[in-house]
Amino acid sequence: MVRKRIGILTGGGDVPGLNAVIKSVTYRGSENDIEVVGLRRGWEALTHLNLEDPTSRSHYIIPLNRENTRTIDRRGGPCCTQAAPIRPKCKSCPIISSARTFQSP
Repeated sequence: MVRKRIGILTGGGDVPGLNAVIKSVTYRGSENDIEVVGLRRGWEALTHLNLEDPTSRSHYIIPLNRENTRTIDRRGGPCCTQAAPIRPKCKSCPIISSARTFQSP
């Protein structure tokens, strides 16, 4: 029987709780004998990865396990699968001068 595999791809950006989800999927996968891998560089991994080339595999795929995901939920930003580092263009967010109130239906 072929072993199951889960690939985790993120598009970059700061998503609260994403590292906790990656950790949970990795832990549950290890409990159920499912291989979990992170796909580096976002969608580029799916379009440029050559599974027969070891260099390509090491560039785009990182095996995820309990050891390397144990503490990732303690820091911000995607742990290892982000598309590119986030470099904000502005030093602070603009202040919104007025807030709108929306009525629920």
